[in-house]
Amino acid sequence: MTRIQLLLSASLLGFAALVQPAFAQNAPAPAAAQPQVLQEVVVTAEHRTSTAQKTAASVSVRSGNDMLTQGRYELSAILEDVPGVVGGAAGGTNSSEGSGTDNPASGLTIRGVQSNAGSGGSVTSTAASAAIYVDDVYNGIGGGYDINRVEVLRGPQGTLYGRSATAGVVAIHTGDPNTTRLSADGAVEFGDYNLHHWTGDVNVPIIQDKLAVRVSGNEYGRNGYYSADGDERASADARAKVLWTPTDNFSALLGYAQEYGLTHSGGLIINQVNSPSNFSYAPEIVATGKNNFHQYWGNFNLNLGPVAITYIPAYRTWYENATSYLRGALNGNQTIYTPTDWFMTHELRIRNTDGDAKLKWQAGFLYYDNELSDVDNMFIPPVGPYAFKSSSRKITTAEGGFAEATYALAPDTRLTGGLRYDHTQVLNNGAYTSITGSTAYLIGDQGLRTFDNLTYKVRLEHDLTPRNLLYAMISTGASPGDITLTTNNSYQPTVQVLRAETLTAYEAGSKNRFLDNHLQVNGDVYFNDYGGFQTAAINTTPSNPAFPTFSTIALPMQAYGAELEVQARPWENGTVSVNGSYTHARYTNFGANALLFSKSAVPGVAPFQGSVAYDHRVPIGDATLLLHGEVRFFTTHDTSRVPQDLAAAAANVRVPSEAMGDLNATLLFGPHYSITAYVRNITDNRFIPDGWGLQTTTEEDGPALSDPRTFGVILAFKY
Repeated sequence: MTRIQLLLSASLLGFAALVQPAFAQNAPAPAAAQPQVLQEVVVTAEHRTSTAQKTAASVSVRSGNDMLTQGRYELSAILEDVPGVVGGAAGGTNSSEGSGTDNPASGLTIRGVQSNAGSGGSVTSTAASAAIYVDDVYNGIGGGYDINRVEVLRGPQGTLYGRSATAGVVAIHTGDPNTTRLSADGAVEFGDYNLHHWTGDVNVPIIQDKLAVRVSGNEYGRNGYYSADGDERASADARAKVLWTPTDNFSALLGYAQEYGLTHSGGLIINQVNSPSNFSYAPEIVATGKNNFHQYWGNFNLNLGPVAITYIPAYRTWYENATSYLRGALNGNQTIYTPTDWFMTHELRIRNTDGDAKLKWQAGFLYYDNELSDVDNMFIPPVGPYAFKSSSRKITTAEGGFAEATYALAPDTRLTGGLRYDHTQVLNNGAYTSITGSTAYLIGDQGLRTFDNLTYKVRLEHDLTPRNLLYAMISTGASPGDITLTTNNSYQPTVQVLRAETLTAYEAGSKNRFLDNHLQVNGDVYFNDYGGFQTAAINTTPSNPAFPTFSTIALPMQAYGAELEVQARPWENGTVSVNGSYTHARYTNFGANALLFSKSAVPGVAPFQGSVAYDHRVPIGDATLLLHGEVRFFTTHDTSRVPQDLAAAAANVRVPSEAMGDLNATLLFGPHYSITAYVRNITDNRFIPDGWGLQTTTEEDGPALSDPRTFGVILAFKY
């Protein structure tokens, strides 16, 4: 047991025992029978407190407590049953698989809209198509523990949120300090593959109703699924928040968070043998990557009566140092070193406070500043040469203003309009050497590019009844461009530019409660017209994978689909949940790049995906047994792009329809203690994951196959 584990467990358990008499005065009542009707879910998706059913947008909410008891701690697992969403926080980019990425939102695909990819052979902070917010901080950290709730908004959100909210937003809200009540939570989780996970938090009111501090900790580790050393992972995280409420109309929250990650790549080479379901395995060198984040932020709220002002400053740093060993069609020892990568954001929002006003409005301003210095070298063993050598210093700044207003045309009909303007400047100076030994430089204004975007939203909503809402909207979002250096199809270093692209989205939806709040049915249909998914990370000489070359690819894309979320409480202690989506995503014009694509379907996006779950509560004397079962599924789709000259091998990246089942049972001993046992992927289905290429795939890309069956036990207390 490590020192952090000892300190965390001893402090939490000791604290609970020491202050149990104090807690007893404020302890919640024992768990009562679950209300028979469906309850309202409070959200702040539109920066106002409302309920999910009253928010005229495609928003899904997941409870942090539910995720903990189901063993779902990674964002990809939290989002796995959210309609229209694929992926989660990126574990790596195209050029830094062994150590992670400073832009976790690049792992999200929402409604078929993929994130732009940086160029092969360079490390960039290219803006993602979606945005992850943690405690209102753009790309904030600490969203994997002490979670209150996760809100997922599908569709452009730029008139409410800041940078990169083009395809949607994942907003994670963690536990805040409470100035009135002393509390402590803790959990320890053990499972197969040497899983060990410790998490907990302590909340202490220092001055009753005025000042409180909340400290949270999290430590996680497990072996690799296919090689104990390869893909072994470990992280140690901590967060502290201080809340000061000197008056009824002012509050100040100050926070600090840190994450330390240790990853391993290699360990095993996995090759397909004649079909997508047969594989051969061979040992591989294990390499180590280290990364860490540090973040400081604040959240200041001032209520002036007619208006309220919120100011959120944040400063975040990222460091990585990793080596990956690539073996297969391309052999390479890739070293990535990022000594400097810091981000500063300032967000200011103002809104009116009259909840009964016919006109409700809010406006804001966001400033973003990122400075990145990195080295990315790939050596071809055993004697060379270098496939590429890259070093750069990139400064990205962006300023954006946004506003949105809702006017009540009638008591049951509302019209919303919003605008956003962004100005982004990228200055990238550096050097790049290709496999030929030739070197190119970006110096001064040669590496300077600016991007300006204006986007909007118009929405009409109508209450058919107090429990039935209809809405329709048109909204746009924009991704800023980028500039970098890489290898062209003549094996020479060259400048590549990603342009700004705009997404236009059309959506109509309905939110409903029926049968006296026993049945909830929410659904929507949409059409996305995307100016271009862009990437420079496509090999333009696929016939010679040992010597890859790259060029900027811009592909217009269209997607349409439907999403459905159903909850029913047919009897007092049971809840049925059904979530599903249909996504038809296609590139619409390959242009001069047609040879690089054998199909127009966007890879990694299953046409149908969904889940069916059942929750049941069983009273057992003073205890309660909570049972949860779920089946998740997706239909046949390609996991990656296939060029025309390799189209005959497309079956090797085509995953068939799959279904996975999960079970977990939680025994509650009154309001304070619980024990949970779970199993994920009961049938141990293993298949090629999204991103699997035609050539050899190794564990340096993350788990080489899908996650196997896993077991775990969680012991938790709550005071």
